[in-house]
Amino acid sequence: MGLAYFLIYTTPIGIGFLLWVIWIIASTDYTIMSLSADKFFVENIPILKEIIFTYFWFFKPIYNFFWQFPAIFLTTVKLFINTWLGFWLLPISKNMN
Repeated sequence: MGLAYFLIYTTPIGIGFLLWVIWIIASTDYTIMSLSADKFFVENIPILKEIIFTYFWFFKPIYNFFWQFPAIFLTTVKLFINTWLGFWLLPISKNMN
């Protein structure tokens, strides 16, 4: 049940992150398709990419594959999947006890 609530409660953070990506696209020369997740992380949150590639080096091919996609696409898909998964798991976890 805790995972379901965590996924639901982090939805506003995902919305804020999506708005941040939209703001970066609107205020710079990037287009929706040209701002990849890799460029977004390198320019805005470089420490996060360093931490991920340092401590999770065995996932580097997976990150390189997914981070080439547009940031707005990845953020939107992650937001919808996390919210849907949280609402789907909530009744299942309540019926377990």
